[in-house]
Amino acid sequence: MDNFVDNDRSATQTCRVNLALTEMKRAKLRFGLLTAAVALLVFLIVFLSSLSGALLRAFTGAIESLPADGLVYSETSRANAQASRLAPATVGEVAAVPGVAAAGPMAVLSANATVAGAPDELQLIGVQPGSPSQPEGLREGRFPQAADEVAIDASDASAGIGDTIRINGTSIDLTVVGRMVGTQFGTDTAWIPITGYEAILRELNPGLPEVPINIVVFAVEDGADAAAVATQVQQSVPGTQALERDAAVEAIPGVESVGQTFGLLVGITFVIGVVVVGFFFLILTVQKLRSFTLLRAAGASTRSLAGTVIAQIVAVVLLASVLATALAWFALQGLSTGLPVSIDPITTLGVVGAVLGASVLAGLLSVRRIAALDPAMAAGAR
Repeated sequence: MDNFVDNDRSATQTCRVNLALTEMKRAKLRFGLLTAAVALLVFLIVFLSSLSGALLRAFTGAIESLPADGLVYSETSRANAQASRLAPATVGEVAAVPGVAAAGPMAVLSANATVAGAPDELQLIGVQPGSPSQPEGLREGRFPQAADEVAIDASDASAGIGDTIRINGTSIDLTVVGRMVGTQFGTDTAWIPITGYEAILRELNPGLPEVPINIVVFAVEDGADAAAVATQVQQSVPGTQALERDAAVEAIPGVESVGQTFGLLVGITFVIGVVVVGFFFLILTVQKLRSFTLLRAAGASTRSLAGTVIAQIVAVVLLASVLATALAWFALQGLSTGLPVSIDPITTLGVVGAVLGASVLAGLLSVRRIAALDPAMAAGAR
């Protein structure tokens, strides 16, 4: 008996699929145009999501790549690295706070430079190798240890290991010994030991009594709560503001506005796509009410007819998503933004799943029309 029921269900499902595909084959132009429209909308969502992700990573990469739990700024900086000024002794003060396992300095200099013989705008970031301020994300070579060595994260692939960098206004040649990925801080970024950073800043500012740092980066002890330790640091070290790393990322100037702008664009495109799919199948259902009514009168169940509509929605959205992903990949390959833009598989699957789920929900409007059909009205259905 169970085998009979299973075979009957399987046959019903096969019938739904066959009916859906047969109709799509007979109306190639109609469904082709819908697939193209949905593909363009999904393409826009994937493209904008990939572009916004790359743009945000360019703002936040330097902070997100740190193997740290929190960052300490000067109290008046509003968590802006360039506006923060701390004395080098602050590193030791932070390290002495209970719950802090290790701390390291981080100093940022925006400068014009000559990179591999070409002019460039560069963020030079001085850190203490081996401390929580040394970023992860090394792709090639090694992290610099000497004062005249740097690791670079640049959009220009020609700036590689062995090339030299000179900050304009100095006589120090810095040798690239490593290439980083995902560690940019708004523009091309070079990471240098704090001793090298101090040497460059003293040459740019002769007579400077002390080279300030911008941030103290700290890691907490195992089992310690990062938020509680950050609060303790802020209370223990006067004139400072301490944040968890995630909070520090969100506080970077421009991150919130960029995220909101792209989020609004993606949201509007998503809603348009769902509305297009939903209204198309609603109109299609209205046009086929007579056929559906006759099928109901012949014994077809509401579930079977609704399954046909849902199968068509799934087929259209999945085919459109494949086309959109391929189109987005080709478009991003030829994009010249200076940013490492790529398609994130997880984000893409999330977008496709969201569009598919929302489109099926929109298709329930069509299912409601089918469920309301009266088989006894087959002769007069229009």
